[in-house]
Amino acid sequence: MKQTKWLAKAAALAMLISCCGCTSTPSSSGANAPSAGSSGGSSAPPAESQNAAPSQTVQEPVTLKVGYYYDSTFKYEGNETVENNSWTELYKENGINLEIMYNVDTTMANEKLAQCIMSGDYPDIMKVQAAYFGDWAQQNIFADITELYENMASDQTKEYYSSEVGQSALNAGYVDGRLYALPKIQDPYNSMSVLWLRKDWLDNLGLEIPRTIEEFVDVAKAFTENDPDGNGIKDTYGLGLNGSEVFNSVGGINRFFEMYGVVPGTQKETIPFIDVDGKAVYGGSLEGPMKDGLTLLHSMYEAGYIPKDFISAGADQVRQDGSAGKTGMFFGSMSNAGSVWYNALETQPEAEYVAAGIPGVTENSWGTAFYSATPNLYYTVSSKCTTPEAFMTIINLGTQYLAQPDTLSQEDYEKYNGLTGTYTGWKCALVEFEVPMKNLKALDRHQNALKTGDTSQLNAENLRDFNSMQDYLTNIDKRSSLNETELGKFNQGIFYYSVWGAERCGYAALNEMIQAGNLVYSAYDTVQTDAMIEITPTLDTLAKETIVNIIVGNQSVDSYSDFLKTWNSLGGEKITAEADAWYQSVKK
Repeated sequence: MKQTKWLAKAAALAMLISCCGCTSTPSSSGANAPSAGSSGGSSAPPAESQNAAPSQTVQEPVTLKVGYYYDSTFKYEGNETVENNSWTELYKENGINLEIMYNVDTTMANEKLAQCIMSGDYPDIMKVQAAYFGDWAQQNIFADITELYENMASDQTKEYYSSEVGQSALNAGYVDGRLYALPKIQDPYNSMSVLWLRKDWLDNLGLEIPRTIEEFVDVAKAFTENDPDGNGIKDTYGLGLNGSEVFNSVGGINRFFEMYGVVPGTQKETIPFIDVDGKAVYGGSLEGPMKDGLTLLHSMYEAGYIPKDFISAGADQVRQDGSAGKTGMFFGSMSNAGSVWYNALETQPEAEYVAAGIPGVTENSWGTAFYSATPNLYYTVSSKCTTPEAFMTIINLGTQYLAQPDTLSQEDYEKYNGLTGTYTGWKCALVEFEVPMKNLKALDRHQNALKTGDTSQLNAENLRDFNSMQDYLTNIDKRSSLNETELGKFNQGIFYYSVWGAERCGYAALNEMIQAGNLVYSAYDTVQTDAMIEITPTLDTLAKETIVNIIVGNQSVDSYSDFLKTWNSLGGEKITAEADAWYQSVKK
């Protein structure tokens, strides 16, 4: 790919984001950084090195240029700031000082990084989204870290990337057999879909949690027509739907289609491929199930079970509608109900949410959530950085304090992972690390501790979250008298309770679906090819527009057949072949 072509794409990216905002960036802090090669799917990595990792600290103090981004709800805890917090102090102790190039809102993150790269003056350490990694790697923005990883990765870091999910993520950082990034391992369960419902509304109407699509529609109808909040006014809707961003975590229409075992898009703005008869196919290519889902969505829209203004509603609006008692259900991840729940309590003291597995076409097909381990963030070091070894120091510190919760003291856990009112924690780190299966294991620990009061099996992280849940449970009837600090702890407790503590919490619903064994698995979990990078924005936009137009009646359900023909002609057929070629090469 020629430099002029890339510059044009980067300029277009900056213009696009400045006009419409970014919908898939992470909601935590971000840093930026760099390196080279040609994309086209990851190649096999070299044989694992047996070299022992040296000391984590750099030999001489260095200064690294970095950038941060935070979402609109972010705030520092205690007296911490972007320049002074537990993580900046830890980096200084290990010989690394930070020069902050920018500190922007999440919606500006991609635009800001693209502008810096176009100018030639960009951060030394970067957090790069999957959609841009391959393209920027081609332009020698990132350094080749193959030997750096082999020689400087700590034992903890190498162990972290040695698991099945970790190795899959690491493979995605290779381009032409060379390592250019350490991808963030995605715990697949954290992003899987659940259905969130107002439990108090179910109780008021004598309804059960839906297990089938038919039962789901019955609940949506009742939540719309039967006055679930008991105020005597017909002012509620059954389902909150994200028609602005369309493919999103909160209220995402893509998550609705999982009831039919299909996946037309993802919030990562990549094309999802699923296994059908041993082949990788576009997740929205199954015409029958897609049309069934579109028919239902259109009928629900016509019947008024979905807000008429859903087309302009993004994730924030879906949350607000849920908090205001306007809608009674929405699809999201296992953690998406926390803020909706505690904000609802401000005006609706009886508000309570429960999580359910994805309803199925039949009882036996219940739980068809999409399972994907595809990395969406890549940690890189700039090819212009004169001290790339500092990158591995930052990675090693990250795995030490963020990826090993069972090994940390309570003090260290709180200092580097977060403590309300004192430490901002992981959001100040230059890299984030998820621990695969950690949250699933925490489910049993928390449920047992809440039932028995025995906290001996809780690690430092679990104990922090357990104590936070107690702040909620012991103050349920005192909410109106809590001061600002106490209310913050109360709300944080609801968040953890919605994830692990409640009988029908987010992870309880996930665990049931895992046990049911009906998950829909991703068939492409690696870096995008050149063709995917080139045409994904067009195909993704086309899918979103087609789906929304069919829901509101601007297009017929049958027009989805024409969409698939167009999708294939615009390059969809080509990238499907590329995805399947990779899938066949890695299948066991």
